[in-house]
Amino acid sequence: MTDLKGALRSGTTIEAIAASLDALDHAERLRQTRALRPADQATLYRLAEGRHTTLEFFVPAGTPHGTEVIHDGINTLPGIGGTFQKRFARDPDDPHRLLGYNHNNSGIVSHLFWFTGPGYFVVRETGSDSPDGRTDHGGQLFVNYYEQPATAPVNSWPHPKPPVGFSAGLVWGQMCDYMWRVSAHVSIGAAFKKGRAMNQYFVLVRTG
Repeated sequence: MTDLKGALRSGTTIEAIAASLDALDHAERLRQTRALRPADQATLYRLAEGRHTTLEFFVPAGTPHGTEVIHDGINTLPGIGGTFQKRFARDPDDPHRLLGYNHNNSGIVSHLFWFTGPGYFVVRETGSDSPDGRTDHGGQLFVNYYEQPATAPVNSWPHPKPPVGFSAGLVWGQMCDYMWRVSAHVSIGAAFKKGRAMNQYFVLVRTG
């Protein structure tokens, strides 16, 4: 099969795409996902519909508490987007949820950490009720910015800052990212603000 961008533009099935990505190493998965344009990411999200993720997809079973699992990402935010990482860890007080934050590597947002805050989130199990009022997500797992941890679950992480006020609220407030699984390491997300689709997507590639 051709690379991921070519496969999406030629109408290849999601099963063939998953098999091809599974055969690559992490560096090549990153290269191919970072070559995707916004329209390609939208296509991938539609193709992956119904392929549910789990907590173990983002933080594999057996990962100790206090250990981060990094998912490298590329988003489609016009003018301010770039590469970033979603960093996940187990909640030491609740086995049914994960905690995490956004670490921006490039793009305008990477220079505005002091303004926006770290973008902390909580992830609960597939099938959880959404805080944004959506009832049509079919049990899809989502990254929930409405809910915040009180403290950082990993010592090296920044202190959580609630997504309120003009700066943090503008970027992270009242938002959920709804996720589908693409392959064993790759997922695709769509951002929703107050339950409304923002037409913004991002691809994640788990390290390891």
